[in-house]
Amino acid sequence: MERFHSNYGHKYDAITLRQGVKMKAIKTGCYMFVAGGLGGITNSILVWSLGALGITPALGFGMAPELTFEWLLRRVFASALWGVIFLIPIYEKAPIKKGAILSILPWLSSVLFVFPVRMNIGFFGLEFGNGTPIWTLFFAAVWGVTGTLFLSKFNPKP
Repeated sequence: MERFHSNYGHKYDAITLRQGVKMKAIKTGCYMFVAGGLGGITNSILVWSLGALGITPALGFGMAPELTFEWLLRRVFASALWGVIFLIPIYEKAPIKKGAILSILPWLSSVLFVFPVRMNIGFFGLEFGNGTPIWTLFFAAVWGVTGTLFLSKFNPKP
């Protein structure tokens, strides 16, 4: 069996190294999932609260959802899955910029697929109001920044 030596004099065999790589991949995946989910919770609470307060409806975004467990769970689960995009290696030292830029991907998914195909409210969700594209971009940015800030603070570095 092939053995490797670290800079600290430890001996590692190929199996141990592969197991370490697998564990690191699993741990990283878990952190991405949690980051996406936290972003989803933050995003959802903000969408609900601004809708309940009448702020978003008054400013051109007529979606004012009820805060139910089912609604929140669907959004958090989808957001957690989107957390995989945090692996894209851009702006590693600028988590706010990274989160804002990466949030464009789930936003595009919402306005070009979810709204017109799944919810049947047209491209960019304009049946919710003319402010929908801007508000949803803002909410997506909240999701992305929340996730990348979490990762910048809590993701273990190699």
